[in-house]
Amino acid sequence: MTLRRFSQFLALALAVLTWWVLISRPDVIDPEFAVALHVTFAVVVLVVFALAFLVLRFASGGSAAYWSTKRTDQVRPIVWMILAELAVTLAASVILHQMGRADPASQYIVFLLAGTLVPAAFLQFGLITWPSRSGYPGMLRLFLISAFALCIAAAWTWAAYSRAPAGSELPPVLDLVVSMGAVIIGATLEEVIFRVLLLTALLDRSGSRFNAVFLSSVAFGLMHVPGALADPALHGDFAYLPQVAFEYAPQFIMQTMLGLVLGLLWLRTGSITLIALTHAIMNVGNVLAFGLLSYG
Repeated sequence: MTLRRFSQFLALALAVLTWWVLISRPDVIDPEFAVALHVTFAVVVLVVFALAFLVLRFASGGSAAYWSTKRTDQVRPIVWMILAELAVTLAASVILHQMGRADPASQYIVFLLAGTLVPAAFLQFGLITWPSRSGYPGMLRLFLISAFALCIAAAWTWAAYSRAPAGSELPPVLDLVVSMGAVIIGATLEEVIFRVLLLTALLDRSGSRFNAVFLSSVAFGLMHVPGALADPALHGDFAYLPQVAFEYAPQFIMQTMLGLVLGLLWLRTGSITLIALTHAIMNVGNVLAFGLLSYG
């Protein structure tokens, strides 16, 4: 299957998932008008996705490439690297659970260590290649895109923080500093993996900016799914897994959309600092409102 066909399949799957999430919400479908409402939601989802992909096609257009490995064989080893990182994280989570240490802080430290050491090992042993600079954006372009992205990120995180439970308070200053440092490091690690490495490799292989952004964004969303399902699985509550998956589906869709935005920023600026900072700012609101493991 070509990357183009794979993108089309994933786009259809994402649209179907969105439609399912919409019609499955409580009190959305009136049994008396079930067929009409199912069809209406399907049409709405198709129209929204069509418009979204037109915007993505336009936004990802052009030919400027700021990073490249000048190789077309990097996608497969990078996918193996991501799977290895995921396997290490889940294995460590199982061990922590067996030791009675599966608290949020310990699990997040495991995420940071796996996200650092596994890619470092793949790079050190030459299994993957770090891309090299092949160009720079103009200063005006970089300034305007950065200002727009950071304003959107600030608005996003404010909206997330506004959903904090009533009566919640900010953590102590030291805890806050540690949490913010962890958020910045975590965001940087994810941007290096999914934008700097994976998106660049997809672009080198396919030559399609659209497919590179879309596929790396879906991979970014999928990477978070096992973590969401890990807790009931570790506790042996497998009957609860479908409910957890159902409740997590909207978040997966939002993480994929976030991946599209960050992918476009990387494509348009080639700035690691900008995508890492934008990602970190977007996560701050959730971390302050709901704790470290709300990070995405």
